[in-house]
Amino acid sequence: MFFVNTVYWLQLFIVPVSVFSFAAFWVYEKDHANLPYALMLVIAGILLGVFIAEKVRKKFGLSNFFGRMATTSETENKQDAAKED
Repeated sequence: MFFVNTVYWLQLFIVPVSVFSFAAFWVYEKDHANLPYALMLVIAGILLGVFIAEKVRKKFGLSNFFGRMATTSETENKQDAAKED
């Protein structure tokens, strides 16, 4: 279970980190003097990624959160209702 939760945590963590890192790369490539701003963007992405992943872990549970995203209960309920008619 530890491995599964680690993978889920990393999935939530990597999204803001990758978005902010891309923005940091773009800022740095426009002018190499913007290195401090690029580093601040990367650090902000890391902090935001940790914050989001930990908030989801504490509030919902990681496997619960991803399980709810994967369910199709509304679709199944509609199909069951159609079969009964």
